Amino acid sequence: MGRKSSKPTSIERRKFLALSGAVAASAMMEFGIDRPASAAGESIVGIMPGVVLPKGAREIVEGTTGVKVENAPYVSPTDTVAKLLAPGGTSRYDLMISVTEFVKGPVLGQKAGDEKVRPFDMAKIPNATDLQPVFKQQVQVRAGKTLMIPIFYGFDSPLFRTDLVSEQDARTQTWGLLFDDKYAGKTALRDDAYQSIVVTALTLGHPNPATMSIGDLAEVKKFLISKKKNFRTLWTQFGEAVNLMSSGEVIAMYGWMPMRAALQRNGVKVTNAWPKEGVLLWNQAAFIPKDSPHAEASEKVVNAMLSSEFGVALAKESNYGPVTQKAIAAFSTDEQKKLGLDVTTRGAKLYSMQWPSDMNAWIEAWGAFKAA
Repeated sequence: MGRKSSKPTSIERRKFLALSGAVAASAMMEFGIDRPASAAGESIVGIMPGVVLPKGAREIVEGTTGVKVENAPYVSPTDTVAKLLAPGGTSRYDLMISVTEFVKGPVLGQKAGDEKVRPFDMAKIPNATDLQPVFKQQVQVRAGKTLMIPIFYGFDSPLFRTDLVSEQDARTQTWGLLFDDKYAGKTALRDDAYQSIVVTALTLGHPNPATMSIGDLAEVKKFLISKKKNFRTLWTQFGEAVNLMSSGEVIAMYGWMPMRAALQRNGVKVTNAWPKEGVLLWNQAAFIPKDSPHAEASEKVVNAMLSSEFGVALAKESNYGPVTQKAIAAFSTDEQKKLGLDVTTRGAKLYSMQWPSDMNAWIEAWGAFKAA
């Protein structure tokens, strides 16, 4: 079921520690998570975006498995890998979920035996047989062992207030909306080196930002600095971003599907753009740190997350896409279009997130932009 993963890029452990802002130095505080007691049932500690387990979806997972999921702080894919690679990371957490193409290199290592994760017992994850064909191709297999399984998918795009920015404005059809002088002081990027540099590079016409040269990266940094005055802020937290848009302090920003969902539920007139340069398409996969003390409980949770009930609940609450065939079939064609669940079939240009050739240089460029 699935293909062998491509040979991942060799990335030294020190690079990931740098990405998380000296993870090792702060490990005692950051990772000082009391493992949940198991007296009242099984529990696991997981690293995953909080929006993966909204109330209804969490009730399905915990109710069907009897396993309580304790969410440790989630920051980003790079931070997730830094946590995994930090001293004690492979035993401190039971389950991790993050962007498949982005993290698989360091998670799997270069060759068999280098993996930082343990294989799944697929007999305990029968729901994986219902994966849509496109996501079966994203299952990461090595030497006959399944190491990463997609759980959900989505895309990132510009979000904008339709009552403050006309949908007929051609600027809404490009990532350039976030940089345009017309909306100076009213836009926001995410405070994330990778995602913000990707969309800036796409705006400047680089079709594959991950392969940019150092010279191209320097031009991207120069452009970012020249447009810094146009950004109201760089958001870091989900709630912060939603509040910025809800209040009208920001009228367009780099956004996530569940942000659109939260704003629309609150009556805010907002939609996502379909930029000509492409939306950032991704899927997130589950993997179990190799020394997890609660691997079997984690497998129960993963199987529940692949149920059609979970997929439907997640899509309705967060607007993230379900990876199973039964879950997607539960939505009509109109519902799929409204929620953006037709992203792979509607003809939109797509950019798949992938690890840059020199992430350290990207981190340095982003730091220079912020300091300018």
